Amino acid sequence: MQINPNYNYSYNTPSFNGLTKIYAMTDSHQETRKTWAFLSKILAEAKKDKNVLFLNGGDMFKGIYPQPLERDCYIAMKDAKPDAEMVFTIGNNDFGFFKENLDFLIDTVTQFARKGIHTVCANIFEATGKRPAWLKPYTVVELDGDRTFVTGFCINNINTAKFGIVAKSQDEVLDEVVEAIVKEKPDNVVILNHDFMPSSKAIVEKCKAKGVDVDVTIGGHDHDPVINDEALRIYYPEPFSDSMYKMSLENTDGVKKFAVDEVIKPEGLKLDESFAPAIESFEKESHLLDEVVPYTLNLTKQYSRPCPLGSFLADEMKEVSGADVGFFSTGFLMKGMDYKPNAMITNYLFKKTMSAQTPIKIAELSAYDLKEVFAHSLRQYALPQSNPKFLQCSNNMKIEGSTNLESGIWEVKQIFIDGKPLFDKDGRPFDSNKKFRCVIDCFIAEGGQGFSMIKAARKSEVFINDEQAKINDILMNGLKEASINYLPGSEYPCFKIVEV
Repeated sequence: MQINPNYNYSYNTPSFNGLTKIYAMTDSHQETRKTWAFLSKILAEAKKDKNVLFLNGGDMFKGIYPQPLERDCYIAMKDAKPDAEMVFTIGNNDFGFFKENLDFLIDTVTQFARKGIHTVCANIFEATGKRPAWLKPYTVVELDGDRTFVTGFCINNINTAKFGIVAKSQDEVLDEVVEAIVKEKPDNVVILNHDFMPSSKAIVEKCKAKGVDVDVTIGGHDHDPVINDEALRIYYPEPFSDSMYKMSLENTDGVKKFAVDEVIKPEGLKLDESFAPAIESFEKESHLLDEVVPYTLNLTKQYSRPCPLGSFLADEMKEVSGADVGFFSTGFLMKGMDYKPNAMITNYLFKKTMSAQTPIKIAELSAYDLKEVFAHSLRQYALPQSNPKFLQCSNNMKIEGSTNLESGIWEVKQIFIDGKPLFDKDGRPFDSNKKFRCVIDCFIAEGGQGFSMIKAARKSEVFINDEQAKINDILMNGLKEASINYLPGSEYPCFKIVEV
């Protein structure tokens, strides 16, 4: 069917009497104990609440408990309540950094499908232009006589092109999704959007302009607090399984009633015994709850602004590698390590901050290269929304720039290393031949988040005691040394970005 983007795709909703109980969460990041606490509550309430629709906004993976344990808890819920409908979309972290991560995701989606668990994502394609055989753009589930159309989207800056998987923008596939809604004639429309709030608003408003009303949207990806849009019914549960929404969607003779019944927190919830032993066994065998180091520095975190935690880790990377500067993708920091008096960091709390076990590398970059790197990283710096391309930097760096009001882009004017500027007043490097040794994470080293200029640079490995240096070990060792070298509650300085 040829899609006309200017056509208003209005459709008539059939009249049914239906009640759907929706439970929604997002960005669990392998917080399996809390995830299972939520699923246990659903199972307990499902004895009296029928017509259960469980929604997941993506990023199951990259986190604390093992990937198989996170996957299997959802399967355990489906086994315990086969009539519950479960629909997931895919988040950027579900694809992982390596081929084995993608293989695990595909295997997970395949296992889910065998169990009757749906995974939908409308903007994921193979490099050939076809959709992957293992992934559906949408599904239609039936509960209490109502047919509910559920589709999903993933943020489009995933780093899987080398594996033959690419993401289009949500806007590129939205007409096709609207056409599918018109064809299916559902009673309810639900969207799972693993992207920031502005993206969710744009999707809902564009659907409405084409005659399609979205009953509820569950957002994801943003790890900072999000203010829900009640008017458009867009809701962002807290990440890391810190909250789950319970909602009611009632359709009586075409008249819709929607309510948020409860925002559920995991604390105090009882674990259903059907899966609890598997969680407890892992915690014991892995020493997950063991104390490892006292809280010493006040290492607060900001996602797309300089922060003490970011500069502390970048400084530790610089120290162990002997590099000139250090910087890494802000997405490696999951949670802050705010100081807690007379308290200890456990393995679990450490993994809440840093779950990645990826190597670091040295990239040799000129002054021009560095300016290109930070022009890419800070392009959105003046905007209020989160910036996934942001780089956390070592303390010996300062970047000056300003917002171009015409383009809305933050432009890099000057970069300082150890207090020395790299460019003269005309924007020319003082030494165009000099190469700076930059210690970085392996994700941006391979061109992740669009850092193609780093991918093209000459790079080398970093070893500590004949073993490849990994970002998690560097942070842990830094925390242990800080407990000796700093007074409790000390503030750690962070690098500077200055508006000029």
